[in-house]
Amino acid sequence: MRSTLDRAQDLRRRLIVTAPPTLVVATVSMFHSLHFPGWQWVVAILSLPVVTWGAWPFHRSAIQGLRHGTTTMDTLVSLGVTASTVWSLWALLWGGESAMLYFEGACVIVLFLLIGRYAEARTRHRAGDALRSLLSMGTTTAHRILPDGTREDVDSTDLQVGDIFEVRPGESIATDGRIISGESAIDTSMLTGESVPRDVAPGDDVAGATINTWGALEVEARRVGSDTALAKIGRMVSEAQATKAPIQRLADTISSVFVPVVLAISAATLIGWLIFSGDVQAAATAAVAVLVVACPCALGLATPTALLVGSGRASQLGIVIRSAEILEETRKIDTIVLDKTGTVTTGNLAVEHVESSDPDVTLALAAGIESRSEHPMARSIVRAAQFRSLTPVVTRRFVNHSGMGVSALIDGGLALVGRPEWFTELGISIPEDIVRTARSRCATPIVVASVPGWDESPSTIHADESDAESPVRVDMAVGGMTCASCVNRVERKLGKLDGVEAHVNLATESASILLTRDHGDDELVHVVEAAGYQARVRSRASETAVPSAPSIGRQLDAPLTGAQVHGVIVLRDQVKDSSAEAIGLFRNLDIEPILLTGDNQGAADVVADQVGISHVIADVLPDDKRDVVKGLQDEGRVVAMVGDGVNDAAALAQAGHRGLGMAMGSGTDVAIQVADITLVSSDLRAAATAIDLSRRTLRVIRQNLVWAFGYNVAAIPLAVAGLLNPMIAAGAMALSSVCVVTNSLRLRRIRALGSRQPDADTGHPA
Repeated sequence: MRSTLDRAQDLRRRLIVTAPPTLVVATVSMFHSLHFPGWQWVVAILSLPVVTWGAWPFHRSAIQGLRHGTTTMDTLVSLGVTASTVWSLWALLWGGESAMLYFEGACVIVLFLLIGRYAEARTRHRAGDALRSLLSMGTTTAHRILPDGTREDVDSTDLQVGDIFEVRPGESIATDGRIISGESAIDTSMLTGESVPRDVAPGDDVAGATINTWGALEVEARRVGSDTALAKIGRMVSEAQATKAPIQRLADTISSVFVPVVLAISAATLIGWLIFSGDVQAAATAAVAVLVVACPCALGLATPTALLVGSGRASQLGIVIRSAEILEETRKIDTIVLDKTGTVTTGNLAVEHVESSDPDVTLALAAGIESRSEHPMARSIVRAAQFRSLTPVVTRRFVNHSGMGVSALIDGGLALVGRPEWFTELGISIPEDIVRTARSRCATPIVVASVPGWDESPSTIHADESDAESPVRVDMAVGGMTCASCVNRVERKLGKLDGVEAHVNLATESASILLTRDHGDDELVHVVEAAGYQARVRSRASETAVPSAPSIGRQLDAPLTGAQVHGVIVLRDQVKDSSAEAIGLFRNLDIEPILLTGDNQGAADVVADQVGISHVIADVLPDDKRDVVKGLQDEGRVVAMVGDGVNDAAALAQAGHRGLGMAMGSGTDVAIQVADITLVSSDLRAAATAIDLSRRTLRVIRQNLVWAFGYNVAAIPLAVAGLLNPMIAAGAMALSSVCVVTNSLRLRRIRALGSRQPDADTGHPA
């Protein structure tokens, strides 16, 4: 069985070879001024390779269909090309100088259909690029750490379970693993859809292909090769694409009835003329005339011209339609599933507002400190200050308090920016009502404060000594946690013990505790149980301390007296300006919008309220998004899915099984290649326009097919009666083709749905 690439290359070769003689045949045949002595023989010679070798894919398909007792568009094409050629050869040899030739019609049909089939084969091959792109998203090189502490660069596929490798700031993580050293924030949006980078520390699990934002990490490989989360998503995409049901083309549906009828009429005409006239030549002429008049000239143009005009207009509106097969599904779409992050929202954290008596002063102070940090939230604060044309406060001696916040010296004191819990631990009173309100709306509050007259004495500066005792790693099971505040409470309670650093994972209900001072299992369990949770120590192991240069820190003891809170900066993933209008457009198209996200229910509800969506499905892992779409399809719905990330790829492919997958142009290559439609502008209103345009294109194709077959049905009786003048037939066929093309050109007048939506090519409102 040939691959899609081989088939595309074969069609391309036939297209290149047949195009020049077809153009010559069509030009010479159509313009009488170009006729020269013997031109008919030249046209016949040039046509024969086109209608035989060039049209062989259609002849082969027709023959295979006949073997199985079926007829398709290829049967009609093969029949029309063969009948036109046989008629023309007979007319050339025995019909005399006045006989009409149809070589140009046969050649043009072949050329048009080769163009369409080549485009289709190329699209099918490129669909396979999705999996290749998906599996290549991970980093190709890993920095493996050898037992003697040296590093070697190896191919990421050579990593084995148990290998230790280094991940530097800005790099992708080579494979799934667990952090054994270092702290950072991991951008997991391509897998989970979560817009806020996840803070990680020793003991936390990380997935391959996610991005390490700022800290250096040492990771132990836990899953490699086909066992990784990325590979699993790849398998899901492959399975969803493999189960995509083929949509029978409209022309095939009609031709399955039309072709046998035409053959029967032609046979009946031959028999009837033989019986009633006894003239073999007249009988053969009438019978062949039936086949000639049924030649699908207009039919060959019906679908390609509408697709050409419709797809051209779509590209002007920022919409790329992958293939003709998806058009039929658009008229049946009744549900559209929208990924939240990057589709309904921008996918980037931004400063929503600053709660302060003087917001500009507060933001400038925070930007001055955060300008030295690589954390994504720090960059958002700095961008907000730049947008407001604020001058960041000059700072010095920047210190990162891992997982809590940052501090730096300013003129006249010390400034601090960080999580509310950090300030509470330091005994600094914060505006709890503002923090609660922000978190209830699933925004991220960042507190900004300063300590006037701060004395940076030697007692406040410390260095982590390299000759400290070997630390001990304790793995503890923690039960009863329900939310992020529970995690913070457990970490805070354990952190109050001297020499204890705890990182709690809500998903795995576990805590990784690093001890630099001696604390027994019972003591640790008692602290957690006193906080209201169940605890059990599962393991305890010594860790080898890795010598390193001392790092400078700042000792901040509670209570930190004299601190002044300047305000609270609230960050949130912002809803796109066009999203609310897009939801209204979907409802106007009788399509129910559903919000699907990996974020928590609270964050999803806030976004849904802003844009007017009533049906929300939240806390959905990447593995489950495809199942959600399939579940809706099992309910009898025809689902369109709009997404932009790798985490959406399997769901987009599944939507294509009975509906549509639509990818934002700002998304990953994998999502774009899996999707049926790509929205170049990343404007959600373009999704509504894409459905509306596809439906209109399908309507025009149907009109073209009705006209094309209607012409044949009207002309066949004349051919049966022997009254069909070849010149009139040729004119009628030309008029039929002109009508089809003119009807298709109406698609150029379609405008984008919604207000202020620009054309992709002009940038001006459509």
